[in-house]
Amino acid sequence: MADVVIKKGLNLPILGEATGEAVVLERPKTVACRPTEFRGFTPKVLVKEGQAVAKGTPVLASKADLRFVLRAPVAGVVKEIRRGARRVITDYIIESGGDDVAPMTKWELPALSGIEREKALEAALASGHWCALRSRPLDSIADAAVTPQSILICGTETGPLQPGANELLGDGDLEALQAAVHVLSALTDGAVHLTAMRGDVHPILKQVVGVERHTFSGPHPAGDATVQVNHVAPPTQGGVVWTIRAWDAVALGRTLLDGAFCADRVMAVVGAGAATPRVVRTVIGAPVAYVLGDTTCSSRLICGSVLSGSAVDGQGWMTYGARALHALPDTVERTLLGWAVPRLGTWSFHKAFLKGFLPSGPQDLRPGLYGGHRAIVPIGHYGDVVATPDIYPAFLFKSMFAGDLEASIELGMLDLSVEEAALCSFICPSKIDFCGLLDEGLARYEQEA
Repeated sequence: MADVVIKKGLNLPILGEATGEAVVLERPKTVACRPTEFRGFTPKVLVKEGQAVAKGTPVLASKADLRFVLRAPVAGVVKEIRRGARRVITDYIIESGGDDVAPMTKWELPALSGIEREKALEAALASGHWCALRSRPLDSIADAAVTPQSILICGTETGPLQPGANELLGDGDLEALQAAVHVLSALTDGAVHLTAMRGDVHPILKQVVGVERHTFSGPHPAGDATVQVNHVAPPTQGGVVWTIRAWDAVALGRTLLDGAFCADRVMAVVGAGAATPRVVRTVIGAPVAYVLGDTTCSSRLICGSVLSGSAVDGQGWMTYGARALHALPDTVERTLLGWAVPRLGTWSFHKAFLKGFLPSGPQDLRPGLYGGHRAIVPIGHYGDVVATPDIYPAFLFKSMFAGDLEASIELGMLDLSVEEAALCSFICPSKIDFCGLLDEGLARYEQEA
């Protein structure tokens, strides 16, 4: 067991935390699958427009492995299949109606203990939740043809206003998580690691067996799965390590134990733009407006973390991986000669304003750049928010800008997490999108390596 203390990072003091018990929402009129959010997934349509589906019916399959399917979150009719550039499927929309449920193989918990790898692989691929398994170092969907060196189940979340284990796990989820652990154990030749926050371990994370436990503490990104892999079980000699969130593992295990697709989703509506920040219970792919409810002002809507999530509009649908919807007010007021006044109400990482030296609570942070893009300024602060050891971000980013793939790999491009890159963008005085830069570097690596 490892007890890892993360000293570098940053907790953003953003206003609008969700509180209270989860509000159960009625079934939405439409839901949608968005295959473009899954890196490495090229979909094949299994059910065409106008055809009826039961809850759990396979609707999309991976062309690389037809056993890997996405399932319908509700019963109804396929209303529309939207396509973008080069006819890429962007939204697979289902109009809900009816209560039909597609039957699946039902497993008993004892039968999953010691299950053979091929059977475990087929069950996980067919569950509809294989897309929750991510492969390091590329953060793509796990390749079923590869045996990972180990698997990490992440039971932590430290992102700004993101819900964690206490909100997303229930006391009745122990059997489902245990079932997932049995299946994941069969998929790797190494260990299954389980992480939790030190001093705040959810009860079911203490009771599950067959795992190596680790605790983490410190500022964000201490709860990020990629950072945890780098500290606990980094991939070696060209191998890969798979990661999955504990709540996604519960959905996988519940699907296997119930013999029916688990489409339940607990999400947090957060941010200063939300009229009532709250926790809601709904289904996968629910409409954004349906989850959001009322707003107090014009807001930028973000699925997932405000640092690295995806921007959506009020007419879209929630992504599979998002467990929060952030309403970030997008009206940014300008102050005349703002650099010359104390700005007691303005928070700054660099303590550029007097507010940075005073105790403060949650702040109404907004997406203002306060200046244009310019060359990288070597301020030496990027390393203050990068928690992965042995990475010198200033040199890494410069090599990635130059397109020097070999130097980028040597300097740690494959180890850097998206959350760390996003934190560097947040504190960057040059207004550079390091997340986009990291995506371009990984895409170049996939093409050339």
